[in-house]
Amino acid sequence: MNFTTAEANLRAHFETEWDDATPILWPDVRAAIPNETWVRFSMKNNEGAQKTIGASTNRFVRDGVVIIQIFQKENQGSTDARAKADLAADIFLANGLDGFRFSRVNAQDIGADGKGWYQWNVTAEYEYDRYL
Repeated sequence: MNFTTAEANLRAHFETEWDDATPILWPDVRAAIPNETWVRFSMKNNEGAQKTIGASTNRFVRDGVVIIQIFQKENQGSTDARAKADLAADIFLANGLDGFRFSRVNAQDIGADGKGWYQWNVTAEYEYDRYL
């Protein structure tokens, strides 16, 4: 799986499993900030490594982290953001994606951002293979 396919598959997986729980803002699409709880999706590739060398096939392992930033209006408690963090974490913990291995799924209470939003982040490390 190449970078383009990996990102497309991971985006589609998150969007399907999220199932319109809130608006999703994508990193490469300009959109207005919603006036309700919303999430920002991002995917960051780290360094990969070649794992096998063969006469016909070489296996490369690619890894990275997906970051789901959850924002809800400030001064409403953090219950909606916390519940959405659980939902986002479960997408990577319980709902596997063919070709991906998820680990170190975590949710972190970031707090008020000073711009009227209360934030939680969910991170999930991933790994997938590329064969050449």
